Amino acid sequence: MSHLEAPLKLEHEKELHETALKLGQAGKGLLAADESTGSIKKRLESVGKENNEDNRREWRDVLFTTPSAIEEHISGVITFEDTLMKHDATLESKWKGKSFVEVLKARGIIPGIKVDKGTIALPRTSPEETSTQGLDGLLERCKEYYSRGARFTKWRSTYIVSSTTPSPIAIADNAEILARYAAISQQAGLVPIVEPEVLMTHDQPIERSLEAHIAAYSAIFERLALHKVDFKGLILKASMVTPGEKHSKASPEAVAEATVHMLSKTVPPLVPTIVFLSGGFSDADSIQYLNAINKRKQENVSAAPWALTFSYGRALQSAAMKAWAEGKLEESQSAWADRAKWCSEAAVGKYEGGCPA
Repeated sequence: MSHLEAPLKLEHEKELHETALKLGQAGKGLLAADESTGSIKKRLESVGKENNEDNRREWRDVLFTTPSAIEEHISGVITFEDTLMKHDATLESKWKGKSFVEVLKARGIIPGIKVDKGTIALPRTSPEETSTQGLDGLLERCKEYYSRGARFTKWRSTYIVSSTTPSPIAIADNAEILARYAAISQQAGLVPIVEPEVLMTHDQPIERSLEAHIAAYSAIFERLALHKVDFKGLILKASMVTPGEKHSKASPEAVAEATVHMLSKTVPPLVPTIVFLSGGFSDADSIQYLNAINKRKQENVSAAPWALTFSYGRALQSAAMKAWAEGKLEESQSAWADRAKWCSEAAVGKYEGGCPA
């Protein structure tokens, strides 16, 4: 094939494009409920709940069967394997007895699944950086998830920021792994959500964060192109460009300016949807930053041609989980529905307050 010819079409190309657009439709975003058995442990124990399968299932039941019209604000849910493959709703609701996949689809919400197997140390890096595992057997797993009803996947890589990192080896390693994952996911008919999280765990100023993002994201899209990944059937899950958590805080407007600038330099306009992670931000900050980003986009749409929305986990769940742990089911479901609404408003730049600081 000459370099001027387009690559062979993907089997599920049309569906991939439609799904990537639906996930980013105006005023809607994603609930990240994909915490692994290990990572949800800290959240459950922080509210006095044991990390067992019954509690993990019940908590997701609380979220998915909320009587409020969350489907007006939530386009998709990233699940963990147990949630997708074997858990059913058992709480009293009109969906009792149905699988979680059936519940989400009945509400017009697209099910997705986290497919990476977590981060591991990248040898001979100092300070220690990470790679992500999970490529072995990924195509077979993705085909199984597709048959179960999932229509998108997510894979997370992490980048540490210091005076010497992210290093060239970490940038190259994670870019290659993310690109291979994305190509495999699309081959199985699933929209890949590529999540390169630049961690805000140090004392870097916002300028250093911007440099790290541009270095990491530029390499990723170069490798995605090399692996013939279809950008129209891809979603980027981006970290916002903020100072490190030990540095002085930036205003929402400064975060928006730096984030849109970074994306305009690194993300092809063919990518339909960019979702943001909430990281270590408070609920209110997560919403205000997203709102400022969309206001910035509205000032110059050509600089930000993508849908810019949310894929929040903790920022949508933390207040609700606390109420659930206290036995306040209605208050729990109301707290998460409120946050979904506020995030929805921020996704179109129309949030006017309401979330407790």
